[in-house]
Amino acid sequence: MNFAFIAAAVVCAVCVLWWTVKSEKGATSFVLSAFQGLAALFAVNLAGLVSGVTLAVNWYSMAAFTLLGMPGVIGALVLNFIMAL
Repeated sequence: MNFAFIAAAVVCAVCVLWWTVKSEKGATSFVLSAFQGLAALFAVNLAGLVSGVTLAVNWYSMAAFTLLGMPGVIGALVLNFIMAL
């Protein structure tokens, strides 16, 4: 099970880095997306004070949301909702 998560993380990282290299404005877009992902993480936790929905803030989540951006945060929220059922 651990291998599957590591393999998925490597595939995601390679896809994002390939897009960054091949795109015309890839580096700028990647940096903006990374800041958006981290801002969304902290915004979810700030709103969690009222709603009760929070995400863990640790090195793994920060690295994932930096790499994946806003879709990573949305995916984590969906997984959080599914696991709570």
